[in-house]
Amino acid sequence: MNSQTSETIAALATPPGEGGVAVVRVSGPLAPEILGKMFQGSFVGANLVFARNGIHDGRTDPDGHRQGSPLQDFDSHRLYYGKILSPSGALLDQGLAVWMKAPRSFTGEEVVELHLHGGPLIARKVLEAIFELGARPAKAGEFTERAFLNGKMDLTQAEAVADMIAAKSERALRLAQSQWQGELSAPVGRLRASLLDLLVNLEAAVDFPEEDIEIIDRDGAGKLLQDSIRQIEAWISDYETGRLIREGLSVVLLGKPNVGKSSLLNRLAKEEAAIVHSEPGTTRDAIERAFQLGGLTLKVVDTAGIREARGEVERVGIERSKRWFEKADLVLALFDSSAPFTEEDRQVAGLASTKRAFFILNKADLPPAWDPSPLLSFYIKDGMGQVLSLSAKTGAGIQDLEEALPSFFGLNALEKSDHLLLNQLRHKKALQDARASLERAQEGLRKRLSPDLIAAELMAGSHHLGEIIGELNTDQILEEIFSRFCIGK
Repeated sequence: MNSQTSETIAALATPPGEGGVAVVRVSGPLAPEILGKMFQGSFVGANLVFARNGIHDGRTDPDGHRQGSPLQDFDSHRLYYGKILSPSGALLDQGLAVWMKAPRSFTGEEVVELHLHGGPLIARKVLEAIFELGARPAKAGEFTERAFLNGKMDLTQAEAVADMIAAKSERALRLAQSQWQGELSAPVGRLRASLLDLLVNLEAAVDFPEEDIEIIDRDGAGKLLQDSIRQIEAWISDYETGRLIREGLSVVLLGKPNVGKSSLLNRLAKEEAAIVHSEPGTTRDAIERAFQLGGLTLKVVDTAGIREARGEVERVGIERSKRWFEKADLVLALFDSSAPFTEEDRQVAGLASTKRAFFILNKADLPPAWDPSPLLSFYIKDGMGQVLSLSAKTGAGIQDLEEALPSFFGLNALEKSDHLLLNQLRHKKALQDARASLERAQEGLRKRLSPDLIAAELMAGSHHLGEIIGELNTDQILEEIFSRFCIGK
């Protein structure tokens, strides 16, 4: 697959603002010409650098650096130091230049990078000069899109590039890196290839119906379809785990007033994110914080205490707490282990029992006032909950929570297995569509329907698998994916 574009694009490839270095990236057929018109450099010793406009005059500077060899003497993938000039010859900066000749570049095109001093004004002036010489500003994700269109990576790898950049946790980064290395596209591609092999036999049966030969091995085809459906179902079942790793967990702190929710939030966030006071009902509205725990990103919301509201403001806060609860991936339900278990605690436990939840016995630094076994026996069902004891005040038990978190969601076991973790809703939808097509093909095979009907379902199934890795794509899919990228990538 090759990009047919003749346009040259350019953008800042490093974050905007002040910094040590700014990198401007140029990709497209005009990139070498732009480099030749903007860069004047010299190199001690070996093959020398070209001068502005590629004029080779053989002169040397006071330090004995020979200047001005032709453009073709510029070695690919090698950094050179020199002056960066405007089209009129004005000095813009001094820095490094590298030319990555096609097809050995990120995009598969001619790529030039200029490494500048990291000031926003310098970068803007250099980009303006590049645009004056014929390039245009790159759109979000356009460099990676060109890499995909030129066959440098498949679509799942392109998506993984964006995920690596956006990763906020160790596990999210590892998942993105595994997909960038082809650990998603390879098994999907193998499954699609096996279905296409079966499709070839079915189409032969359609094309040569007069041959008195059993072209289709129905038993073998049935087993292949059954195995394929099971494999797809396993991938789909692990999607939610992959999504949680990629996006992070939405976590709600739930409990009656003054049970220690704000203290726990402050302890986990390692900052004074919420007001802590002995007066019950201090938290009237949701307080959100994001941080890392157990190798995952947690987006934690401290909510108003669950009880009978004692005013309109508190009532609104409690209603908002319940709405946050409905959207949560995980509930941290807090109980004061140093005080008797109350009706308000029962309401909290009842709510938490309907979600994945940690039942946290807080204030473990004080003598216990009740037996937590009712929580274990009544409220925790089907592995949806776990009881932990800790002290938000002293920090005792916080490490237990950190270690329990990934195990609770089965992440440790999945990461050690050969499970394929999807993390994009697009992938899940394509697999669901592929499964439906293969199930119809399986049913057609069982009923001994015409081979052309079975072949049509196999074709549809392979089409949906192809959507995942980009073997088949539409402009709408590409626009949706690459619009999520940052400019310059």
